Amino acid sequence: MNQAFSLYIHIPFCGQRCPYCDFNTYVEAKIPEDAYTEALLAELNYRATLASWRTRPLKTIFFGGGTPSLFLTTSLARVIARAQELFPVSSALEISLEANPGTVNQAYFEQLRQGGINRLSIGSQSLNETFLRSLGRAHSVSETRTAYQDARNAGFNNINLDIMYALPQQTLDDFKTDLNEFLLLKPNHISAYQLTIEKGTPFSFRHAQGELILPPEDTTIEMMSVLKKTLEINGFLQYEISNFAPAGFECRHNQTYWQGDDYLGIGAGAHSFVRSEGNGFGRRWSNFALPKEYMKQCHMNGAAESWSDALTREGLEFEFFFLGLRKTAGISTQDFQERFGYPIETHYQEPLKKLESDGFIKIKGTNISLTDNGRLLSDSILESFIR
Repeated sequence: MNQAFSLYIHIPFCGQRCPYCDFNTYVEAKIPEDAYTEALLAELNYRATLASWRTRPLKTIFFGGGTPSLFLTTSLARVIARAQELFPVSSALEISLEANPGTVNQAYFEQLRQGGINRLSIGSQSLNETFLRSLGRAHSVSETRTAYQDARNAGFNNINLDIMYALPQQTLDDFKTDLNEFLLLKPNHISAYQLTIEKGTPFSFRHAQGELILPPEDTTIEMMSVLKKTLEINGFLQYEISNFAPAGFECRHNQTYWQGDDYLGIGAGAHSFVRSEGNGFGRRWSNFALPKEYMKQCHMNGAAESWSDALTREGLEFEFFFLGLRKTAGISTQDFQERFGYPIETHYQEPLKKLESDGFIKIKGTNISLTDNGRLLSDSILESFIR
């Protein structure tokens, strides 16, 4: 097996925890950067000895979090250098890093570029000070603008900006103004996420008590429509439910997930998937979530898996729909038959016919994709493919 794979590296530490966040993140008085970096290197070394990964080309690297930009550029560069030593890479290797405004400056960005990072994702969320405060973000609007300009001055020509919408008390006009402010910066990519209330977060408790008032559903739907139309007018194509970019600036790393390709996740709580293991349909696993336990396991064993799951045919088929239909391009019936050995209609003719007649999907030749209405209700629609 010599198919290229993607590498995800989880940096779970944050300066403070946002009240809406349920990611695997931790606020530490003193971040154990050296020990954690050594654990990442140990896990990389171990994985490179296994048949599932050994000698396979590496196509993307993504540092996510948490706040990876809290780490020294030298620590990040060590991980990149080791990955490039262990796996074949091409000159077109995409290496992305998530950065938070207020944790970076131009000199830091220059050092990132020297270490090999060529794509940035800046966690801006809003360019409205009031909404930033309501989200509990640590940075200011001016820090976002400064970070973005510093990145440009450092030579980055592939920058994503994160936007959140359907925020507490946000009106449609508020969102339109915010979106236009983002476009004035001229990013290369925009990831736009609707605020969702996740169980166990401070926002979930405030929402349950009636203290957190979100926009009505019809306003949220209008925001989604304005988002798509405004970005399209400005040259951004919606290539996935939450992601927009001019042609050529799509995030290649995230496309790995949506295409159902193999990825290796290292770091505390990181997930991995490889098709060559399990019951013939792939294996998925996750590392220990707590950084202390992750580091302990890596230093002892090289691996830090907390659970593992061999996928069933039905599970892998559902993921084919669940991930593939997130893409604007949709899925291919021919691809389905090549992967699973029988026509898509064998088990899914009824849900496909119903979703098409209801106007939620469109079927054109061998291609199936969500309609605009389908994207608005994607989560419930995709449940139709559970069997």
